[in-house]
Amino acid sequence: MRFAELAARWQDRPVLVVGDAVLDCWLTGTPTRMSREAPVPVITLETTREVAGGAAAVAGAFTALGARTTVVGATGDDDAGATLRSRVWDGGAADRLVVAVGRRTLTKRRVVAAGQVVARFDDGDTSPLGGEAAETLQQRLHESLAERPAAVVVCDLGAGTLGPAVRAVLAGRRLDVPLLAVDALDLAPWAHLGPDLVTPTLDTVSGVVDGTNAAAVIASRGMLLRSTAAAVVAVTLDADGAVVHSHDADTVHTSAAPTPRNRSAYVAGFVLSQLAGAALPEAAATAQRCAAIRDRDLPLAAAQLGALDPTPT
Repeated sequence: MRFAELAARWQDRPVLVVGDAVLDCWLTGTPTRMSREAPVPVITLETTREVAGGAAAVAGAFTALGARTTVVGATGDDDAGATLRSRVWDGGAADRLVVAVGRRTLTKRRVVAAGQVVARFDDGDTSPLGGEAAETLQQRLHESLAERPAAVVVCDLGAGTLGPAVRAVLAGRRLDVPLLAVDALDLAPWAHLGPDLVTPTLDTVSGVVDGTNAAAVIASRGMLLRSTAAAVVAVTLDADGAVVHSHDADTVHTSAAPTPRNRSAYVAGFVLSQLAGAALPEAAATAQRCAAIRDRDLPLAAAQLGALDPTPT
């Protein structure tokens, strides 16, 4: 199946993303001199960019690729939360983010000098969401699941949004979810749900994989499938592409383009390819190509995917 045909098939499919929403910030400037206060460069700030991160970024990638996306999560009642919600609205996803009174929105600020990230400052509450905000989030999750999305995507950064109560809601409706994908820093709490797809990084599964390269991931097929209880395990390896294991198909190793990787687009591309009926090698290759597309270019993904090398290694 041609990639353009896949993209046409997944247009307007309903997808629900639930998880930790983050405000990602980049402070970019030019180092001009060394500071007198410490042996560090003085950076003259030139631009500030604030974008949706975490579950909000994943929802944005689905929407940009043509899905009809809803995002359920939480922000604080602060300026960062207001900015994050505006980015979600700008991206076109249906916003069911809960505003938690007194909570600080998770924010990650990066300082970039001469093209290199020199520091990152993380701020925000990562304690378990509780009280009225937690109850409201569960209610919105119930409402969203009642709309029968074609896929549910969990984005768990360990930032407090997704606790036992949320997992219980998903477990109770698991049979109604045609495709459940989990992108989490810790996959163990989600194994009992039997995900259809998990997309860990190599660091995430380092306790299972004996090694740090693609060969080690390929050799760990059985352990990865058993420990995650997933039908498909796609381990992303940055510059080395991804290794994709499945109970029902041969292992696939895709190569990565020599460009920055868009992780949110990788997850979205994989899930949407599966919804479009792609075989595992096609879904893996399409996801890898989506990961090479910049956020602003994702709406043109159907045309761009066809121009890229379609052959997995």
